[in-house]
Amino acid sequence: MATVRVDADTLNVELSRMDVFVWTIHGSFHIPLANVSGAGTDKPPSFWESLKLLGSNVPGFKMGGTFVYHGEVVFFDYGRDDAVLVVDLVNNNYKHLFVHVDAPDTPEAAAKRINDALAARSAPTAPTTTT
Repeated sequence: MATVRVDADTLNVELSRMDVFVWTIHGSFHIPLANVSGAGTDKPPSFWESLKLLGSNVPGFKMGGTFVYHGEVVFFDYGRDDAVLVVDLVNNNYKHLFVHVDAPDTPEAAAKRINDALAARSAPTAPTTTT
């Protein structure tokens, strides 16, 4: 499970201690927003057909860690019936992060915060006028 925050120009995906030490064998993520291209909640097709590089895979129950998914290196911290937050990345070791979000937060709310922060970064600033 993950806690997702956007602080200034950084996306923070903080994994639970159990996930870090047991399931994913990976620490939390602190990614510059410049390396995030978007976020959504669509569960990936053929999710369970991935090649594990480092982490855990209990088919039908939980996947955690680094996997090759359709030829791309991705990070999973996700259970079978969990709703999922999908973060799309550029210029990063991972192409996507697929994570379960801690309650009371939801993947939809986390995706909206991320996309809103990305939109705010790319919005033109209004010119200032002096009189």
